[in-house]
Amino acid sequence: MMARRRAKAAPKGKDEDVRTVAMLVTAGIISLVVAISVILAPIPQVGPDEGNQAPDFVADAYNGFGWNEYRLSDNYDWDWNGSSDSKWMLIYFMDTDCPYCWVDGDEMSQLHSEWSDRVNFVTVAAELSIPNHDSTRGEIEAFRDKTSYFGCNSDRDDCIDRPGTPNDWPYIDDRSMTIMNMWGLSGTPVSFILEPDGTVAWNKNKHQGQGGDGEELSEALQRLVGGQ
Repeated sequence: MMARRRAKAAPKGKDEDVRTVAMLVTAGIISLVVAISVILAPIPQVGPDEGNQAPDFVADAYNGFGWNEYRLSDNYDWDWNGSSDSKWMLIYFMDTDCPYCWVDGDEMSQLHSEWSDRVNFVTVAAELSIPNHDSTRGEIEAFRDKTSYFGCNSDRDDCIDRPGTPNDWPYIDDRSMTIMNMWGLSGTPVSFILEPDGTVAWNKNKHQGQGGDGEELSEALQRLVGGQ
């Protein structure tokens, strides 16, 4: 009988080459799947309406010690999954010469005292195109800190007499109205509540405007944040 031929051994390194090619093909397929997922993922709408991503902005902010660059989105938790660990945000648009904003000083102080452990407050100080509504950084500082500076409340009052307590949160200089225009606003005061990932959860104009349900800011904070 003839002896059975022994199978020819594979060339050295061939198995390694096959494994390398397989890994490259697998990695390519995974990359393709990820790319397709990104392409097909819905693009979030940006705007002030509830459910949209809040319009981001970069501007100078006063923190009680000086003015520094402030980016809204730097405060977001992009990985927020609905837990109560991350802070929400309250964006308050005002004008230091706005009589309604002057009166709001007491409510804002009370809300901050109640919610500051769970909500980051940010005030955007605009300058409306109305007579006696010309502001300065000095006036913004005095309004926030409740220090002596005559010219607040349509140039009728000293800022030290503003209702409420000194505000311990950033004040954004938007005298150019850049951020106001970006958010589609024309008057003050207007407030927004943002989820920790920057999604607009509450828009004052929707609830207190024509056809709204009349929900107040304090009620919205209790409903959205208090139930977390």
